[in-house]
Amino acid sequence: MTPKSARLNDALNVSTRHVLPSRSIFNARCGILTPRQRLALQGVTEMAYTCSDPAYGERVSAAGNMGWSDAPGAADLEISSEDFAAGPLIASLDERILADIELLGSTGALDGFLSDAPTLVGPASGLRRHPSSDIQPGCVIDTSDGPVIIDKGARVSRLSYIAGPAYVGENARIDSAHLCGPVVIGRECRIGGEIECSIFNDYSNKHHEGFVGHSIVGEWVNLGALTTTSDLKNNYGQIRLESAAPWCGRPELHRYDTGEIKFGSIISEFVKTAIGTMINTGSVLDIGSNVFGDRPGKYLPAFSWGADSAALYDPDRFLSDAQTIAARRKVTLDDARIATLRHVRTLAGQRV
Repeated sequence: MTPKSARLNDALNVSTRHVLPSRSIFNARCGILTPRQRLALQGVTEMAYTCSDPAYGERVSAAGNMGWSDAPGAADLEISSEDFAAGPLIASLDERILADIELLGSTGALDGFLSDAPTLVGPASGLRRHPSSDIQPGCVIDTSDGPVIIDKGARVSRLSYIAGPAYVGENARIDSAHLCGPVVIGRECRIGGEIECSIFNDYSNKHHEGFVGHSIVGEWVNLGALTTTSDLKNNYGQIRLESAAPWCGRPELHRYDTGEIKFGSIISEFVKTAIGTMINTGSVLDIGSNVFGDRPGKYLPAFSWGADSAALYDPDRFLSDAQTIAARRKVTLDDARIATLRHVRTLAGQRV
């Protein structure tokens, strides 16, 4: 029997809670698709969200267009956020991309895609590009190690290189960039420089030189020119993340071992970095942080103003800036998401 309902249980742990805190990990890409998109394609029609903090959870469920449920056992499926923990997610990103391609193919979502490119290395069957996409002369698409999907309206400009498995989302722009898969680029992203084994959620920018590797980037992020992540310790040790989350009832520092020696950063939604920002291995830049000045610490609390986290982003200014940024992409942040952002910002002052 095909399950029709799912309860999405958010553990609010370090490995997942910072990617998209105003809409939840279940609305963030964990491959080409988000967990909710994947469930919908598998026939699940009813999805409800739950977590241990109702004040936060009821807001984030509304902002993410989910029902709120604190009644266990009421759904056919129970999905845990721990299924999308940062370390295993990045380590298995190639497998997740391939599984999503198989799922999309079985639903017909990729029917009609083309397989031509100016310079194609590897099997032609590995390239699927929407007829409205634009791959300009001088690009190299390499499908030797996995497929490459270029979605509707996306543009890959001259001198770009994309090695699969990789996905470039709707209306994204890849400008003289080097994408070494597995890589997922969300819709309307602007990408330049070098990306390796990373996920960029929708509407985020890294349009200039700099390296992002083995990292998870939320929505509405803007990384200034030459922003660079480290994804390997100089002693090759396993990488540990640490953070707090006062906005969901966890003001104390929690730690999480990724289990990996290659992991970069979690860069949460609405984060902005200044030019030349260097980000340490295993960093968490929390929601709404505006990073400038010195190199940020491994955990930069939510809505930090500057790299030393001593000051907070003014709440009215943050919301005004967020709405201005969204409007540039012809997007309006709805009332439910604004309410969630206000809630998160209000509690962000409860520092560690």
